[in-house]
Amino acid sequence: MRKYISITYHLLSAILLSAAVPAWAQSWLDYDQALARYPLLHTSNAAALTTYHPTDSTQRLLGDARLTISIGQGHLEGPDVSPHAWAAGAQVRSIYRMSRRVVVSGAMHYNYGWGSQCGGSVWIDPERMPFDITETNDTTLGNMSLETYRLMGDVGVNIGGGVSLGGRFDYTTASGAKKKDPRHTNTLMRCAGSVGAMWQTGNITLGANYLAERSTEALKVSTVGRTDQVYHYMIDHGAYFGREESTDGNGYVGTTNEHPLLDIKHGVAFLADYRHDLWNWGLEGQWRHRHGHYGLESPSLIDFNRHHGDEWDITAWGRHDDGCRMQRIGAYYRHSDIKDYERTYRIITTQGVTDVNYYDDRLMSDNGRTTMGINAEAQWGIRRQLATWTVMATLQHNRRSVTASVYPFYRQQKIHFTEVTLQGGHNWLTGNDHVWSLMLLAGWGNGGGNAARDGVYQTPAADTSAPHDYLIYRMREFEHLSAQRLQCGAQVRWSIPVNRQRMRLYAEGQFVYSQAFDIHYLQDGYRMQAALSIGCQF
Repeated sequence: MRKYISITYHLLSAILLSAAVPAWAQSWLDYDQALARYPLLHTSNAAALTTYHPTDSTQRLLGDARLTISIGQGHLEGPDVSPHAWAAGAQVRSIYRMSRRVVVSGAMHYNYGWGSQCGGSVWIDPERMPFDITETNDTTLGNMSLETYRLMGDVGVNIGGGVSLGGRFDYTTASGAKKKDPRHTNTLMRCAGSVGAMWQTGNITLGANYLAERSTEALKVSTVGRTDQVYHYMIDHGAYFGREESTDGNGYVGTTNEHPLLDIKHGVAFLADYRHDLWNWGLEGQWRHRHGHYGLESPSLIDFNRHHGDEWDITAWGRHDDGCRMQRIGAYYRHSDIKDYERTYRIITTQGVTDVNYYDDRLMSDNGRTTMGINAEAQWGIRRQLATWTVMATLQHNRRSVTASVYPFYRQQKIHFTEVTLQGGHNWLTGNDHVWSLMLLAGWGNGGGNAARDGVYQTPAADTSAPHDYLIYRMREFEHLSAQRLQCGAQVRWSIPVNRQRMRLYAEGQFVYSQAFDIHYLQDGYRMQAALSIGCQF
């Protein structure tokens, strides 16, 4: 309770302090719309904050604070997402030009989520993990809760001569729990930072920065019901290919100890931007190397698993802005490749002293994922930085390639999915400086591939048991990732000025519905998501 009170106090303090700043609030301005004119602010280099030069002195401080309640229904989601979920959250974010040389920005998020009929992965975010641990029994589904807190901050300083320096930190902590046997609790701590420099001369901007991230998620498995009941998890190295382990053992899901998964990333990023008349073209490239392990590095405790891999991100943009009309186009490419190794070991006890001896590591999975896409946006009828009409289009293609091994058996899986999304919106200015906004969305997606292609490296011995095959769960995941679907949605927003137009209050509602076709394994083929937000702009 004290934590909740503290979080609420800090959120309200940020809102009230921001509202008290004299004449530094907006009448119409939307936070995201305002920063859309500064593409370098959306890069990983904090030194790019110094490109924020509002033409209007009242825009030296921009901020947005909101409270949101959301719900989600339907099984057209990943196996780790509840088919009946709700969440409540709060968010504060702002950017402030403190002086001619210094610009700062920051954000704070808090979210509490709850879901029923939950099972599947034990991780908070399994997409980030080198391997998975999943439940494979629908009879053990139960309620889950997840609490997340995130704090971010950036500073950029112009030191003269066209050179700027910047720093960024991003801290996230989360705690989750499943409340039915077999139970598991998760504690996540992720801390990321970046330092960089940027150089501007004429119409050209160049920058470079260093990236670092450290993430630890601790997993604790327990049972509080029948003590004679033994539960099983699957150690999934990809495409539901692996082996079973019970909770009464000393393995990945043993109930004796808490097992942490450590992941460390280091990388670099480079950016280049060119301005000519009303045009702005830019490119940013990032590379990160990651490595880590699952278990405890101790002479008497087991370190089960090691992993390493690389991530590449390339983003390009172009923008044309004449004040009344703005067109933007972007393209991106993201690829990650991670290899997962299981350690072989023997536990030796001599004269009451336990030691763990390690031998060669075995490659268990090679997991590659690629996302690429293009997006375009056009705005016209812009007055006081509010667009009368907005049209957006996005084309995205995802590819996933997995090779999982339990020697001498292996499984290959390749999945692809392409989706197209169209959005159109209109803003109305009514009496007393009220603004109504409506955004409509339509989308289509389709994919394919193979859910599993099994083979052997060599002919197994007659007494060798093949890995377990969880057909239902594998096909549920395959349909979620590749089934053809249609999507529609709407967003409505209403904002009004207060305090002599030094602040705007707004209410916003969103609804998105997705329907998949030719479904055979998912319990239903839809997902409905709705959210209601209230907030203020300052």
